[in-house]
Amino acid sequence: MVSSLMYFDIDSVCAIIVTYFPDCGFEQRLQRISQQVKQVIIVDNGSTGAEPFTIEEAVEGNANVELIKNSENLGVASALNHGVRKALECGYSWVVTFDQDSIPQPNMVEKMLETWEAYPEPERLMVAGPRTIFPNCSSKSAIILDDKPWKEVTHVITSGSLFSKQAFASVGYFIDSLFIDYVDIEYCLRLRNRGYRIIQVRDSILLHDIGKISEHHILGRNVKTTHHEPIRRYYQFRNSLLLHKSYKKTQAEWCRCNRVILIKIICLILLYERKRLRKIVQIIKGILHGLSGRAGRRGEIYFDYVDAKIA
Repeated sequence: MVSSLMYFDIDSVCAIIVTYFPDCGFEQRLQRISQQVKQVIIVDNGSTGAEPFTIEEAVEGNANVELIKNSENLGVASALNHGVRKALECGYSWVVTFDQDSIPQPNMVEKMLETWEAYPEPERLMVAGPRTIFPNCSSKSAIILDDKPWKEVTHVITSGSLFSKQAFASVGYFIDSLFIDYVDIEYCLRLRNRGYRIIQVRDSILLHDIGKISEHHILGRNVKTTHHEPIRRYYQFRNSLLLHKSYKKTQAEWCRCNRVILIKIICLILLYERKRLRKIVQIIKGILHGLSGRAGRRGEIYFDYVDAKIA
């Protein structure tokens, strides 16, 4: 039975947007998001005014938008936690999280709420994500024909994902020490460890840019590489290994699939990306820090999985 405290309407939803030197299109994206929720909380991670416009300008005139400014870049996980705590203090039942470069399509949040309410065991469901389309990629995501409007998934990305407040009461918040990359995946794996479920809603659409995608053909197959900066490769490989150590027994299938992804990333960097040497150096550093359990912004602290359980 659905909890009497679960209200499936947009007046119960708060959006959290994490920003870091957003571009000129952010103001328009903010408007699209604010139309689908009751309130928006922007958590800015140390933007200094060097961006083409100030975030204050984007927020001005939006009565349902609140801005929280961090004096420095505290990382995605910490910024999300700031926003989530604020939303829960304000009494919201749902939190939908966004990156600064994502655009929800019409009624995206409403469709996720409707699907959640229709889910056979809504009290076991903790996260619903949209179907993500990458505008900077020519290949389209496959549409799977199925009687159900959702599909069960291992994880969803941060941007566009709808969280029940019960998720944070049950397993705590995002892990600050991961800083960036795999923050969303870790949270989903942690929920799955407790027997909770994550779904993707098929007719709920999010447009999301990722890196600077280029597409190539290898042996008749279309492959894509994102051209992330060297430092991002450090976090990707470090945090991957930290998660492998934490979930190698309980989420073994995800670990196996992720190892293949990491190998593909290295191959694509060597074949197609610039700054190859710098990226490989950062990957090696990330692997060494991951194996030794180091986390934080620069690997300055040791990763403690117990931290993930603290509400």
